[in-house]
Amino acid sequence: MKHPKRIALALLAGVSIAGVAGASAATLGGLTAGSLGSDDSVVAACDTGGITVGYTTSYNATVQKYQVTAVNFTAVDAACNAKAASVSLRQGATLLTTEAVPSITVATNAFSITLSTPVEAGLVDGVSVVISG
Repeated sequence: MKHPKRIALALLAGVSIAGVAGASAATLGGLTAGSLGSDDSVVAACDTGGITVGYTTSYNATVQKYQVTAVNFTAVDAACNAKAASVSLRQGATLLTTEAVPSITVATNAFSITLSTPVEAGLVDGVSVVISG
């Protein structure tokens, strides 16, 4: 065998590189026992029976079109009262507007969210609502 020194040097270089790579990875921060944790929580809806959506519209003479000025929700369970809510109006996949309120008042199983910027009624073909808290 003419090359035992070369093989030994190659093995030593490989082990050294692996050691440096391992040391480098250890200096990236990583997880420690103090920063590792787990938890589980049940997410339950305040209304499981479904909510009906309607709109308040008004005619804008300047643009000569009807606009959605508020989104109205009925058949809302009283358990949703005082929770935060957000509503988004869409045209297909295009977001037209999103309005969020920190707390809703569910009175006679209904609440409304007024839009800060009205949206052209003819464009709206989708709505999403989130009630959380």
